[in-house]
Amino acid sequence: MNDLVHMHVYFTGRCTKCKHYNEIFVYDYGKMTYEEQDAAMDHVNHPVVPIACSKCGAEYPAEHIVYREMLRKVDAVKQAINHDYTDPETSAAILEGHEKRFEIFTDREKEFWAAFTDYALDNWQAAVSELARTEVNAGFVALGKSPTLKSDLHARREAQKVAQADRRSFWHSANAEFVKELLEIGAMGWVPVDYAKHYGANRTRFGIMHFPIAEGLEDLRTKYIGLLFKRERGDNAFLLRRIGQLSDTAHKQTVKYNKLLRQLDEQKHIIANLQDKLGAANAQIYSLSDQKPITDRSKDDIRRIRELKSFVADLLEELRKLRPNEPEDVLEPAVLDEEISSEGNVSAPDLSTLDGKTVAIIGGYRSRRDNSGYPCDIIAHDGRKHDPDFYDALKQADIIVVLTRFISHASELEAKATAAQDDKPIHYIKETNIGSILNIVAQKN
Repeated sequence: MNDLVHMHVYFTGRCTKCKHYNEIFVYDYGKMTYEEQDAAMDHVNHPVVPIACSKCGAEYPAEHIVYREMLRKVDAVKQAINHDYTDPETSAAILEGHEKRFEIFTDREKEFWAAFTDYALDNWQAAVSELARTEVNAGFVALGKSPTLKSDLHARREAQKVAQADRRSFWHSANAEFVKELLEIGAMGWVPVDYAKHYGANRTRFGIMHFPIAEGLEDLRTKYIGLLFKRERGDNAFLLRRIGQLSDTAHKQTVKYNKLLRQLDEQKHIIANLQDKLGAANAQIYSLSDQKPITDRSKDDIRRIRELKSFVADLLEELRKLRPNEPEDVLEPAVLDEEISSEGNVSAPDLSTLDGKTVAIIGGYRSRRDNSGYPCDIIAHDGRKHDPDFYDALKQADIIVVLTRFISHASELEAKATAAQDDKPIHYIKETNIGSILNIVAQKN
């Protein structure tokens, strides 16, 4: 097999934001023979990285890895990428076992061939019934014979006549290519269902179950057994069928996980888009509110403000529905300082503009709930959970204060939207002393 190949590797998939199909180039193996290509693939890993969409710029998880043969312009392999997490220690053990497969096989080769031949000798007629004509011919060549074999059926009939004393040598030579396939590909690349169709179900089952592999690859063997023994009716039928059921369940869970991963990525893009729209709507509302007061506002302005407020309310409601799928950074809230600072002859701040009002402070909590000494009611909420108390605080407030260093992005958006929707003043403050906060609010108010 001296034909040259030139293999490129790509990650492919559709963008979770705009559905545009993308491919990113990963690796170029260069021109080499098939055998050199197989050897090179053993020493090259392709870490899975996100794809950046060429149309909208969004990043999303790759769906497939594609090995493309560039001389013939065909995809040699297209395999779905499994995004299930495998810990580094397990991954390292799998790769080490794959690289040492030739050494492991050499140490246990005689033991494997003895067991494989005993399996065939126990039921010679059934064993040779899975051999192809080329395999039977290889067996006869090892015995120094070269009979004319007209078809696979004719070859198998001739193989049944092999003398008892010659059967071990015949079986070893007839299966040399089958065993070579298992060894050179390695357990990481075995395709048991295809092997069963090409080499026969019984021979494939024995090879998969007994081929010498590293301990780190035994989980793969269990997975392959589950694929091959779904309809087993022998002595161990129940156990083998159970393994098959567990393998099916694991496969379905993997498919479900990858599907949920893409759905989560799609929801992130939707939420980001809604947040952008909400920010733009808030900016427009603020620009309108910052204009000089108009004694007689036009009907068009009134209608536009009403529409913008309705739009903000709709966006906020949609954002609340989607937010459970979005991980939030939970910040540690501030403990609000209740002590009134007294420095020299500095006069007490004038808080008369806050008389009778309710001030909601979002991002901190109070060690006590005594409002005496203040001309206004104070409601504090840490903002970590959007519970009924959180929304009640925003609803009851005449003035909203956001502690910018101690609040999540989601809680800040809720406060902004509520202030815009209900025409409530909102202030962004870094202080944690209640007296200082009220002083700043009173001056701005």
